Amino acid sequence: MSQQEIYINSERYGELVLSENQIFRFDKGIVGLQEIDAYGLIALEDTPFFILHALREQLSFILIPAEKAVRDYGFTIDSETIETLRIEKVEDVVTFLIVNIIDDELYVNLKAPILIAPEQLTGCQFVIHQIDYPIRHPLAGKEEVI
Repeated sequence: MSQQEIYINSERYGELVLSENQIFRFDKGIVGLQEIDAYGLIALEDTPFFILHALREQLSFILIPAEKAVRDYGFTIDSETIETLRIEKVEDVVTFLIVNIIDDELYVNLKAPILIAPEQLTGCQFVIHQIDYPIRHPLAGKEEVI
């Protein structure tokens, strides 16, 4: 059975073509945007970055896998988040960081990563409370990115 293609007409990126395995359900939304529950995840060619774009709204985020942005980044997710993502083990999760551009500098949000469970096609934003991570952490120069 072939994958159905899904199209997002993005004002920022033009027409985005996704397959079903690139659509993620965010049952709890993203902080401040709880009403938006479906996003497409698209890799930006020849870069470590991804676009997380809402399916039905003109809303998107630039993401980078955490392991490409910072060293020694870790935290514990709670049982509610494990249930939300419908995973059996934390190894089933890919951790992404939201990238922000401030004054032409790139920063990542270490306090509230985006967690994606590729097999379950679920995602959520997880706010880390047990460690005091910054919301704006400078993204290392290209030579420093892992």
